[in-house]
Amino acid sequence: MDSGQKYAEVFVDIRSMNVDHPFDYIIPEAMAPRITTGSVVMVPVQNRIQAGYVAAVKDWTSVSGPLKEIKGLVDIPPVFDNDRMELASWISSYYVQPLTAVMSLFLPPGRKNKKSLEGPGTSHKYETMVSNGKIPYDSSAPEWKRQKAQKRIMEALAQSGGMMEKKLLLAASGSGSRALKSLAQRQMVILGEKRVMRDFRYEKAGPGRDIVLNTYQEECIKSIGEKLFSSHKFLIRGVTGSGKTEIYMNICSQVLSRGRKALVLVPEISLTPQLYARFENMFGDRVAVYHSHMSPGEHYDRWMEILKGNVGVVIGTRSALFTPLKDTGIIIMDEEHDPSYKENSLVRYNTRDVASKFSEIMDIPLVMGSATPSIETRYMACKRKDYTLLTVPVKAQNTRRVKRVVVDLKKTDRTKGSRLISGELYRAAREELEKNNKVIIFINRRGFSNFVVCNACGSIPVCPACELSYNYHRDISRLVCHHCGREEAYTGTCSVCGSQGLFLAGSGIQRVEAGIRKMFSGTPVYRMDSDITSRKKSHQTIINSFSAPGKAILVGTQMVAKGLDIPDVTLVGIINCDGMLSLPDYHMNERAYQLITQVSGRAGRKDKEGRVVIQTYRPESGLIQHSMDEDYESFYTQELAARKELSYPPFTSLANIVISGLDEKAVAGEAKKILDKIKEDIKMDIDILGPAPAPFYRINRYWRRHILLKTREIEKLTGLLGESLKSYRKNKDIRLIIDIDPVWIL
Repeated sequence: MDSGQKYAEVFVDIRSMNVDHPFDYIIPEAMAPRITTGSVVMVPVQNRIQAGYVAAVKDWTSVSGPLKEIKGLVDIPPVFDNDRMELASWISSYYVQPLTAVMSLFLPPGRKNKKSLEGPGTSHKYETMVSNGKIPYDSSAPEWKRQKAQKRIMEALAQSGGMMEKKLLLAASGSGSRALKSLAQRQMVILGEKRVMRDFRYEKAGPGRDIVLNTYQEECIKSIGEKLFSSHKFLIRGVTGSGKTEIYMNICSQVLSRGRKALVLVPEISLTPQLYARFENMFGDRVAVYHSHMSPGEHYDRWMEILKGNVGVVIGTRSALFTPLKDTGIIIMDEEHDPSYKENSLVRYNTRDVASKFSEIMDIPLVMGSATPSIETRYMACKRKDYTLLTVPVKAQNTRRVKRVVVDLKKTDRTKGSRLISGELYRAAREELEKNNKVIIFINRRGFSNFVVCNACGSIPVCPACELSYNYHRDISRLVCHHCGREEAYTGTCSVCGSQGLFLAGSGIQRVEAGIRKMFSGTPVYRMDSDITSRKKSHQTIINSFSAPGKAILVGTQMVAKGLDIPDVTLVGIINCDGMLSLPDYHMNERAYQLITQVSGRAGRKDKEGRVVIQTYRPESGLIQHSMDEDYESFYTQELAARKELSYPPFTSLANIVISGLDEKAVAGEAKKILDKIKEDIKMDIDILGPAPAPFYRINRYWRRHILLKTREIEKLTGLLGESLKSYRKNKDIRLIIDIDPVWIL
């Protein structure tokens, strides 16, 4: 063995628990200076070449047999330092996922699959630049009389100072590429390449308002500032409009003044425009956003700028947690309660728990804020020594109490313009609009109607892949399944009996929008839901239009429930929140309370009086009463007691194992095999529920059964579960999902 030989421990990108360990490879001498921990390499595996991630470089190997050499080094910077390797290992163990699947989360955008790693993937963007050549331009030379296009180019170039982007130069001169090519051949211009940054930024906001902090905000800032160099966790429970953003900005200022960086996480893209505007007013170009509405090129360039240390504050959704932000000094999670922080694809991590672990690894604080904290976080804030609960019980700029009214839909009158809008809500909206104020109408349902029913035969069109009713979307005249995305054209004719007497039952946001437009024809009406906000910067466009001076109405789903800070919003109407309470999931009371409270908080945020009208068929429910009283603590106490009685989180932790496949009997058989395997391998105190059909039994043609495990020792369970699955050989036609700490069990 040569004393100078180097070896690499490589995790090969094979998504299987069976090979979830590193393999030793020889590092070729020519590659040795460039390969380090975190490098992405191409290695031989049996008869193919596969991507892999270097976990360690060493001078020795314990493998006795012959080793293979690394075949290539992928042209991206090392993406794992020791801290991120430790975090990736923890995620892999805790969420029972192959380490290579976790490591792919840390790769730069455009480099998250084998094909892009082997090929060019997303890379830098270059533009052709034109500059003055060796031969100087003499405008009086006689040849220019014949070469007018070339002359125009030279004059435009001279006016620009001697250098200009090619496409801008041709546009300014009104000339073509042939004329430019001739000038280059004559050495009158030089063509070169210049890297262009694809920079994603929202429009600049106006000057920020002067902020006078109240004593509660100052106490929060003081408490957090005292523990900036520790892994302490803080939960700020501040009522809506209490000025949590001002607290975040002040803490970030302290972190930046110490030469470190800040990561600010939001649950949804719709929250970034206003938050970015506030931070940019304070920190300028040191602030950058990072989320999935950026183009692949913008994503890549932003990732590289973060890696180089050119960004001081990153504001982004959950994926921003895996950016290569060096010298991170704090992690902030706004609206920590939001279920969007849970990833529901391959690696089903919870951002809160990953951020908490990362704060411990890097020894930096984690600050979480919410008007309605999740039950689990609120519980930990009082029970764990490494947590501190901070409260801001008053609004930052408005001491007036928002007036709340509950409308019993069983008894109320309805307006002629829409059967979904009560007379009480209509009159309130009309009064506020007459004062030139703004109104938000909230309904937590996409589409126009919940389902279509034939008045003649009673049949209901259902998605053939899910056996659940279609939703009707009037703007595209199609039936859409909200579970698998399947669509069918809406003909207005029953496919069973041929009748044209179809009835659009239930209510969706499109139906509410249509009713609102009819009732308030002279008022601008905007809509915000996932069906119309997929376009780039569409959130900011809608918010900017709604925020413009004058009366306006915004009809929205849960996107409008969080983060909007628009002073002229004086009324919030909640169409009906009862639908959530009928779903068979222990989270539903909590989700409904959070949505009602959050959307209600959009009203009366400055010096104007606000009011909220809640329409419901269950006005007597405790959830509604606590919402009316703005009493989170009473709701928390009541919900905590119910969770304790049923032995649900935070008193236990859950692991949900979902088995799915195209053959119903095969799924049932596989579920039984997995249950037997768990009982055989896992010898600890756990409660097992199932296997049973999932509440949504069939989605996109796949039958679904699940096994729910309850435990008070979740990390012990996940470790044993991971070991058990390594020796489990499942049917190749069966899909298996391991969901630790699920936010939905539907």
